Amino acid sequence: MSRRRRVGPALAVVAALAVVAVIAGFFLTRGNAGIAATGTGVTSSAPVSSTVAAPTQGVVETDAAASSANPSSGQTVATDPPVAVDGSDVSVEVTNWGWNAAQHRAQVRGYVAGIVEDGGTCTLTLSKGGRQVTADVAATPDASTTACGSVAVPGDQLTPGVWQAVLSYASPSSTGSAAAVDIEVTQ
Repeated sequence: MSRRRRVGPALAVVAALAVVAVIAGFFLTRGNAGIAATGTGVTSSAPVSSTVAAPTQGVVETDAAASSANPSSGQTVATDPPVAVDGSDVSVEVTNWGWNAAQHRAQVRGYVAGIVEDGGTCTLTLSKGGRQVTADVAATPDASTTACGSVAVPGDQLTPGVWQAVLSYASPSSTGSAAAVDIEVTQ
């Protein structure tokens, strides 16, 4: 008989833990704009502010109204602020760059933010000591950007040392350039 009495409280504890797991799972998958997931167990009814890391611009803070949006309530949720493009000056972003020793070339990858169009050209300009070398590729429309892909200059056109690389974009309606990056050429 003593064995039965011990099983009852153990089953109650297991049942309580199952209920807590179901409730926690609901909040983790559905969210609740009034609860801050801080990992400390503290709850708050204030809107939660968050930070978002941009690919090349560091950390950007979002406003409290945007971070308290709840998609299950029918509100529209935007993940990035819209990029205003007037059709002439566009933002070119470099995603990676460097010297590719295996293929013996300097290369830069990037895209044009906020514009999706066909008919543009991405140009890589490498400069060192008054000398310039360029390479062009046709830009490709993507889902939300215009992709430059990889633009490369063969190593036989370059001398060893540090070259300044600028990725630029031009089309009949838009132009823009990224900030210069350094590429160290080794032979």
